Amino acid sequence: MSALLHAAAFLPLAWALAVASVSAEAVRRAGRRLSPGARSPGVRSPGAPSPGVPESALRVLVVRPCAGPEPHLERTLGSLAGARLSAPVRCVFAVADAADGALPAATAAAERLRAAAIPAEVALTALTAPPGPNRKAAQLAAVVARESAPFDAVLVADSDVDLDGVDLDALLGPLSDGARPAPLDAVWAPPVEVAPARSLGDRASAAVLGGSLHAFPLLAGLDPRGLVGKLFAVRAGSLAGAGGFAALTAHLGEDMELSRRLLARRGTIGAAAVVAPSLASGRPLRDVIARYARWITVIRAQRPALLASYPALFFATPLIVVLAALAAPIAAAPALLAVAVAVSSRVAVAALAARLSGRRAPLRAAAADALLADLVLGAAFLRALSTRTVVWRTSRFRIDRRGLLREAGA
Repeated sequence: MSALLHAAAFLPLAWALAVASVSAEAVRRAGRRLSPGARSPGVRSPGAPSPGVPESALRVLVVRPCAGPEPHLERTLGSLAGARLSAPVRCVFAVADAADGALPAATAAAERLRAAAIPAEVALTALTAPPGPNRKAAQLAAVVARESAPFDAVLVADSDVDLDGVDLDALLGPLSDGARPAPLDAVWAPPVEVAPARSLGDRASAAVLGGSLHAFPLLAGLDPRGLVGKLFAVRAGSLAGAGGFAALTAHLGEDMELSRRLLARRGTIGAAAVVAPSLASGRPLRDVIARYARWITVIRAQRPALLASYPALFFATPLIVVLAALAAPIAAAPALLAVAVAVSSRVAVAALAARLSGRRAPLRAAAADALLADLVLGAAFLRALSTRTVVWRTSRFRIDRRGLLREAGA
């Protein structure tokens, strides 16, 4: 029994080394993707050199789904005028109806884009959207269905994404027929948050997206099946072959379901050589925890095999420290080493994730981000396990046992 307890005391060290190894692999893959001449579109921080991608010759439909009067909305919706883009585009702002608070900003943004010689309009989608609880997917489906002008690709940008200065050719180039060795079916940009924090919730969300292994510029290299729908482009033919956006309206994670459908058809997906800068701000901490609980609920419903990765990897450090403290009376040296490995590798990940997301993170700030992100992800994980009900915008939904989204009470 004593030998068994002594062996168990080494578990925190083994866990810490495993997490550190995965973290090192994430860093290695990020470095490889950052290197010039990488085969697939790489992930780079703002200002980093872009790997060579062909300029897009595609005709592009840009769709920006909107809902409500968000902060910075007129700025973000009009920001396409400042993007780096060689392809001919047409932009449609999807707004549910004339009573939606996003309509004034969308109308002003469309006028700004037309003044910059970019065709743009506002589409009211409530009457033509296909049925389904996922309003974003329904808006996208309604816009694509009504579009009469030919297009080769759809580029979707959430309403809080600031496209000013973003190299959209890095998203569209890999979709072009001239891409080598072959065009991709879809390309997405890892989201980061760049607005100054106005609340603890803002700071917590930025810590997750720019100070953890869950930061998508790092996670993109670990999960080749991933597709985050904040800013992405998809070939029109590939989208149609996957059933279109109308087939996604019963799923909470429409982006993850689109990825699954594309890959099931032997499609290819890549992460872009740019990040998607979000200006979301002014959120209370409870809303941020609820947001990440929704993301984890998507994993629970649509990719359940990955659910254990959250405590095992994404907020493992506090758990390792607690386990090491329990093991210290039996084997002090490996317990202390476990804490040292876990904490040092975690802070290093936070510092690198901050750099990739364009944030400044001195050592003390990186350590604070690491702790805050782990606590938020831990709380979100517990919430996602405790209920199948989620609040999205102002509506309540329930994820059924088949992983489909239902109106609460339906």
